[in-house]
Amino acid sequence: MKIRENKVFLRALWSIPVLFLLAFCTSAPDITGKWKEVGKSATLEFSRDGTFKAVDNQAMAVSGKYALLEDGQLRCEILQEGRAVEVVNLKVSIKGDELTLTSPGHAGAEQYRRER
Repeated sequence: MKIRENKVFLRALWSIPVLFLLAFCTSAPDITGKWKEVGKSATLEFSRDGTFKAVDNQAMAVSGKYALLEDGQLRCEILQEGRAVEVVNLKVSIKGDELTLTSPGHAGAEQYRRER
């Protein structure tokens, strides 16, 4: 009976790190809420329903849908009346209350702080 109990215990013990790794790898960063660009006036607001609103530094507003992809990419579909949907793919990184967006093929990154 002891050998069987030890096997069960070892299986359970091995499953803990596996479950932890699966949970860690599949969790996407939480970008919901309102963000303001550091040192500028641009804002981004991401809703839980997959929609977003953005206002740039010249007060031009756009909105659309977004999705966080498994590879750390943020896919934004910008909806503008009378125009085709514009798709923007960005690399997203969050550390605490700071959001960094990097656009492939463009130098530099945009940094935002969570407002709410």
